[in-house]
Amino acid sequence: MVTKNNYHTIVLDIGARYGIHPSWKNFSGENIMLLVEADNFEAERLKKRYKSFHNIKIYNQAIGDTNGYKSLRILKNPAMSGFFKRTKNSPLFWGQRKYQEKLIAKRKVKFETLKNFLKKIKYKIDFIKMDVEGSELDILKHPGNLFSSLLALRSEVSFVDTFHDKQTKKKKLYGGNFGDLNKILNKQGFKLLNIEYNGKGDCFSKFISSNQKYGMLQNTDAIWIKDPIKFLKEKDPNKIIKMIAFLFSNNASDIALWLLGNTYKKHKKFESLKHSKVLRFAQILCLKHFYSLKWLPNQKIKEHKLFYEKVFDSKYPEMNKFNESLELNPL
Repeated sequence: MVTKNNYHTIVLDIGARYGIHPSWKNFSGENIMLLVEADNFEAERLKKRYKSFHNIKIYNQAIGDTNGYKSLRILKNPAMSGFFKRTKNSPLFWGQRKYQEKLIAKRKVKFETLKNFLKKIKYKIDFIKMDVEGSELDILKHPGNLFSSLLALRSEVSFVDTFHDKQTKKKKLYGGNFGDLNKILNKQGFKLLNIEYNGKGDCFSKFISSNQKYGMLQNTDAIWIKDPIKFLKEKDPNKIIKMIAFLFSNNASDIALWLLGNTYKKHKKFESLKHSKVLRFAQILCLKHFYSLKWLPNQKIKEHKLFYEKVFDSKYPEMNKFNESLELNPL
């Protein structure tokens, strides 16, 4: 059993099929991973997979806008299973992948509001990830005390009408859920960090080059963080380091470095965290970032060294020291 201390990063993953999200797999700070999965077969698989990991907890249930039971629609491709019927907007599933949307079973699943769930588990959540095939908005209808501790949120989002409620025939997400999610999170003091989109959307024709931009952006992941400007006033250095580690891990190294440069004096170079794994993880990510810049024009290694040693009060691994370190350059 893992005893939580102040250093622990608490991650809540709602819709945890296949296990821990790739963005958290390399996280080496103290952590507790809470995985919520509605499909009982997948939940049992995850329990077996993580049996020896005492920091990972599996909850076989769903989280939504009510307490009770609903029917989970299990599809041929189980990763697409959910509580709403998918619309036929995406050309990805018009041809040879069409079979993946075939309904193969329905299972009654326990539902609970996020408010009730958080009261039950008694954890203050640092980061949350949601991937529940159209139910993301329902999860945030009753958030409980989520936003009192939350630092960042990752969610699958849609920009088109992707799902509808088969029982009532009503559109579930008219125009997609991104706008409503963004509005809710802005109201809670969060800002959009980025979306995982590189100009390659759902493709409508085979006569295109993979080197060009194509398709329509219909669904992707979006990430929100607490307003970084207001976050400068955060008094807890542990929360600041957690956020910095998250930013380095989610394509926002510039904000991570900016936060470091503007908070290290107030928090005495994070001296209170010197024995924590999460601080070391943040240091490693910072070092790897600087190493990736070392041969680029206009980058000066001496400036990298000066910044790192100034904010962390720790020696910078110059020249061969980086590659000789198993911690920085593992086997």
